[in-house]
Amino acid sequence: MVFIWCLVTVVAVAVGDSFATVRTLRPVSDLTEETLNKVRQVPLTPPLGTSTYHLTQLLEEEKGAAERLRAMNEVLERTQQVVARYLSSWDALVAAGAGKEGFTHHPVHAYALTKHLTLGWPRLEEAMNHLHGLSQDIEWMLRRRGSSGITTEEDLASVMSGLARLHDFYTLNLTALTHASLSSHLDPSSISAGLPVTVWDLHHIGSHATAVNIWNSGVDFLLAALDHWHDNNISHHYTDLHSLTKKLTKATKMHDQVLERKGHRSKSHSTHALPLDKTLARKKKYHRQQETMLGQVGSSLQGLDQYVQLCQGNDLRPMNVTSRLYCRYVSNGSPLYVIGPLKMEVHYLRPYVVTLMGVVGVQEAQEVQKTAAVFLGESSTVQHNGRSRVGPQRTSSTAWLWEHDSPQLPRLTQRIEHLLGVNAQQHYGAEAYQVVNYGVGGHYSVHHDALSNTPYLQFHRFATFLIYLTDVPQGGRTVFPWLGVGVAPQRGSALVWFNVDHAGVWDPLLEHGACPVLLGDKWVINKWIFYGGQTLQVPCQLQPHAHVARPLL
Repeated sequence: MVFIWCLVTVVAVAVGDSFATVRTLRPVSDLTEETLNKVRQVPLTPPLGTSTYHLTQLLEEEKGAAERLRAMNEVLERTQQVVARYLSSWDALVAAGAGKEGFTHHPVHAYALTKHLTLGWPRLEEAMNHLHGLSQDIEWMLRRRGSSGITTEEDLASVMSGLARLHDFYTLNLTALTHASLSSHLDPSSISAGLPVTVWDLHHIGSHATAVNIWNSGVDFLLAALDHWHDNNISHHYTDLHSLTKKLTKATKMHDQVLERKGHRSKSHSTHALPLDKTLARKKKYHRQQETMLGQVGSSLQGLDQYVQLCQGNDLRPMNVTSRLYCRYVSNGSPLYVIGPLKMEVHYLRPYVVTLMGVVGVQEAQEVQKTAAVFLGESSTVQHNGRSRVGPQRTSSTAWLWEHDSPQLPRLTQRIEHLLGVNAQQHYGAEAYQVVNYGVGGHYSVHHDALSNTPYLQFHRFATFLIYLTDVPQGGRTVFPWLGVGVAPQRGSALVWFNVDHAGVWDPLLEHGACPVLLGDKWVINKWIFYGGQTLQVPCQLQPHAHVARPLL
């Protein structure tokens, strides 16, 4: 069977246009250049919380809006003062008897009335003319809700979901939040936020967390709201104590029910490891020690638990693994890197996972970000039926770029080919570049890059070349639960691994996940290398379960 696949791949190369036009010109994600160009004609407005780029754009737009409103307010205040003076002058006339018969027969009254109108009305007209000039500003303000410059309930929900996810992974100090600072188990030191989280905020974030099945965060936020209810320095306007208490009681009960029925974690829910009810918490099943499982694939719950542990900065690799790892300079025999080889750090040997330093320069990274920013849309995942779906397992924004979209990308493709010894040309050798920007708590749960749903072996993602375009101060690691490996983003470096071996068999140990971003701006660019395009570069092997390709050794 393996021999037949290899033969098909060779024939596909030989026949060129006739075969390639039918299949190989279609990226496995089904994003042809024609499809992408149509998509790009439509403005993309994903939930703003899924991208720090969109949040930054929102901030810049709001700066402009605030300046415009401030200018409007100054005009309104001046007009209000003129109107107030005019009405005050009139009220003085009324107090002197302006409403009585014969008022104007008195010479002083006649003078006061004449002065009131002669001096007051022109000033009032001038003020009204300034108000008339605000008509365009008022029209803009009324139209703003339909533009990208105003948020929606969906946007607020995405940010609240991100905060709930951050607490789930990193256990935020909720008391610190109420005192305008950020700290967590990931970094206990406080970072000033300048803005306190109020009781109202805690209540509503907690309520939303329960609605999206992050039960542990929901209970903790609601409990924090109740604990800080009587704090004098924390506003709790518009939060009803009875409603808060009722919501907390219900959330606590549902938390334990979900834990009993589904366990404490899946890709669609999370709870605390122990029930909140003390009687339930005494059950033996909640006190069994779970050992770390490495080098083999365990249950989904085991993988998610190790995913979270790695996100929290733990290194699960045993000494007999780490003691054999190394760093060295590599050129892979390429003339491009003979003079200036790159530093390589090995994270795991079998399967082979390495980091290459200095693959992309600072300016190049910024240019790629700038190009991709205008094409960012909400990220989706490919399902077993081949269709894409947006869901809580992946929260970020994605742009697909062809090599001709940016002058940096053809050069980057050349570097990848020289470093890995592969064919990385788009369409047959590799997919289009995928640029991803993460937002509040942005993450990608445990998954495998090799697409098992495609029946075409040549479209399997042979290798992943993941480049970090930015540094991330806290969170945002790329982790491999079954290897115990966690890698922190470092701008310009590339994380490389090989999803399938020479025979096209994909390695389940290379399931990985992107940890939630706690603090910072995370941008990455992916280049997925197709198995079918490597026939001449990486010959196939006939024996099943051959070792994963390691061209860097």
